[in-house]
Amino acid sequence: MKMKLSGAITKLCLVLLCFGIIAACSSNNNANTSNADKTNNTAADTTADTNNAAADTTNNAADTTTEPAKEELPEVKLTFYYPSNPAGPDQQLVNDEINKYLKEKINATVDLKPLSFDEYDPKMNTIMASGEEFDIAWASRSWLLSYQANIDKGAFLELTDDMINKYAKEARANVPDKFWPDMKANDGKVYGFPVYQVAAKTKSLVIQKRYADKYNLDLSTIHTYKDIEPFLKQIKDNEPNVVPFGLGQNQWGFYTDPNWVGTDGLAVSYKRDDPNYTILNAAETIDAKKEYYNTLHKWYEAGYINDDAPILKNFGDLRKKGTVAVTIEYTTKPGGELDEMNNNGGNEVVYAPISDTYFTGISSAMQVISKTSKNPERALMFMNLLNTDKYLYNLICYGIEGKHYTKKDENYIEPIKDSGYAPNVDWVFGDQFNAYLKAPQTADVWQKTIDLNNNAMVAASYGFSINQDPIKSELANTAAVNNEYGPALETGAVDPSEIIPKYLEKLKAAGQDKIDQEIQKQWDEFLKKQGLK
Repeated sequence: MKMKLSGAITKLCLVLLCFGIIAACSSNNNANTSNADKTNNTAADTTADTNNAAADTTNNAADTTTEPAKEELPEVKLTFYYPSNPAGPDQQLVNDEINKYLKEKINATVDLKPLSFDEYDPKMNTIMASGEEFDIAWASRSWLLSYQANIDKGAFLELTDDMINKYAKEARANVPDKFWPDMKANDGKVYGFPVYQVAAKTKSLVIQKRYADKYNLDLSTIHTYKDIEPFLKQIKDNEPNVVPFGLGQNQWGFYTDPNWVGTDGLAVSYKRDDPNYTILNAAETIDAKKEYYNTLHKWYEAGYINDDAPILKNFGDLRKKGTVAVTIEYTTKPGGELDEMNNNGGNEVVYAPISDTYFTGISSAMQVISKTSKNPERALMFMNLLNTDKYLYNLICYGIEGKHYTKKDENYIEPIKDSGYAPNVDWVFGDQFNAYLKAPQTADVWQKTIDLNNNAMVAASYGFSINQDPIKSELANTAAVNNEYGPALETGAVDPSEIIPKYLEKLKAAGQDKIDQEIQKQWDEFLKKQGLK
């Protein structure tokens, strides 16, 4: 971006740039390391300063953002793609209000382009393959719009230190330095800006409270997925219009094993007491999950799981009806019951954790700039505002005060029912420590989130990511096989004894052995680098 500045403004910018360089030099940009001892190490040693950082975040006011004089910025229009629940009929009204504010702040407008979770990846892949111009998108390390895979495709713009220090300095200052290496790609560069929030993952069963109360469910007895089975039978026998356990085409994968680290979703899996961190290959992982698959098939046959689970694309539509007694949440967080209540037709829910809490870092949710963007600097300025400006962040999250929510006090709001705007994806838009609170969230919810990050187990595999270049074609081929068999197996719709042999055979033909060998090679190199081998 080229801007003609007056002499006075030029001097001011030079001074600010100097300060930015000094601040950058003092930051810790060392490569990411994980705790090298036992897998029950916590993240406390690596996140001790998070409390102060989060406290600073919540104190950021809208007018703290350093920005060039707005009259020197030509007006631009940005586009922002992100996954969302249906926001409601007032989506454009809120978009217009956002644009009024952005015009004042950075002389820009933004076209908000929410997509459903089910259509997000296919739609974004089509957009990027066609070369369509857009500016910002939401991405994640290993979920929607996968970070490394799309970097490998050349889809994302590198965010250099100079760019970040110039256009997103305030947002960067709110992210603890010790977390920042998590944003580095395989080439050591950064291509996304984190949406700072919970940095730990716990799988939990989400249970509608009215049914838990009605059938006297003792949550203290629920430790694994199997423990919920008697409750599912009660629902099936007594609640004819209720789905005991709801699953969808993309809403599954809640297997956990207390003897293994990583079988519940990490990149690799190893036994807790194995000093050599020997990992499972694909066939061994499937074999380890046979009992799980058999249990799900039993549940499906008994009518505990909805019949359309393996083909149901938008599971959110089913939950919104309020007729699902139990489902799964993959990233349980303090205060998350409120979001789940909204997802379950306004019915209160309770959590029953069924896995350890893993430290996952900050790259599970981020915003990226497209290589096709004509205004990357302004896009980064917008991202900076989303992550520091409390007014803008809460506007895009909750809509317009008095129309979509009522402000109860400085920190708490009450959403207005059926107001016309309720995307319910605060974790998509920006630094969540800037969010208003809503009952029944407690005043210490952000402190609890910080504590969760600090106390989560740091797996030996933290920081490990797979370089896909040597196995690109094999990954594409096996992905097709996984899509063919995975949803049916993981929702219980098929007999595992019949399907698993066919599944393994097709994986082998698609190149799974080469993938396993390459992952093992990279894992061994990672362990040596970490001093674990």
